[in-house]
Amino acid sequence: MLTPLIKELQEALRHTPSNIQIKDALHLLFNESHYGCQKEYPVAVVHEKTRITEPSSLAFFTQNNLLDTEGFTPCAYDDTQIEKIVSQAPSYIQRVNYIVAKSKTIPKPTFFNKFKHDYWKKIQSVDGLEAVIDVTVLSEETTDCEVEASLRAIIRKRKEVHQLKKLTFIWIVETEGENPSIETVLKHYFQKEYTVVKSAEKTYCIGWSTPLQSINMRYFVCPPE
Repeated sequence: MLTPLIKELQEALRHTPSNIQIKDALHLLFNESHYGCQKEYPVAVVHEKTRITEPSSLAFFTQNNLLDTEGFTPCAYDDTQIEKIVSQAPSYIQRVNYIVAKSKTIPKPTFFNKFKHDYWKKIQSVDGLEAVIDVTVLSEETTDCEVEASLRAIIRKRKEVHQLKKLTFIWIVETEGENPSIETVLKHYFQKEYTVVKSAEKTYCIGWSTPLQSINMRYFVCPPE
C-alpha cells in the first residue's frame, strides 16, 4: 500500500531534475511537505573514553569537554558539537542518511547506554520521527548479489540501533538506466512494498518496510556459500 510519505516521495522524485544528486539533496524535496527531513541525522555516539583508541580523537573529546570526570560522553549535544565530532572524529559517531519527522520540528536526539560498558550510546527515543531513508547509487551492470549485499549491509547497521527498528525503513536506489536485478532484490525483501519511478534520465527504485523490524533477513537472493 502506498503510504502518504511514499506518495510524496514518488511525486518528488518524478519531478527531480537529472542534475540533482538525490543522495545529497533529498531533504530539499521536502520543502513543500508537512514532513520534516534532515540529512545525516545522528543516532549513536561513542560511550566512553576507553573505546576511543585514536590519540587524536581522544584529544579532541577531552579538549572539547565531551568526556566527564569518569570518562563518559554526554547524553545530549548541540548542532555545533555534532558537527565537530563528524569533522574531527567521524568513526565515533553514527548517522543515518536521512531521518523523516512527522512535522517540520525535528526532535533533537538524546542518547543512552543500556549497559555500563557498551561501545555506543544509542538514540533514546524516536518519538516524533516517521522514517529512516537510505539512498544508494548503483549502475545498470550491478548484479542481484551485489544489490543484495548493499541492502543487507544497510539493514544490519540500522537494526543495531534498536530504536530505529520501530520506524519505517525506506531504501531508494538511483540508477542512470534500468537494472532488473534491483527489482529482484526489492521483491525479495519488501514483497509488494516497492515502486519504480522514472524521472528524466534516471530511475529510482523505492522499497519500504513499516517498521524496519519486519524485514526478514533469514532468506537470501544469493545464499552464502
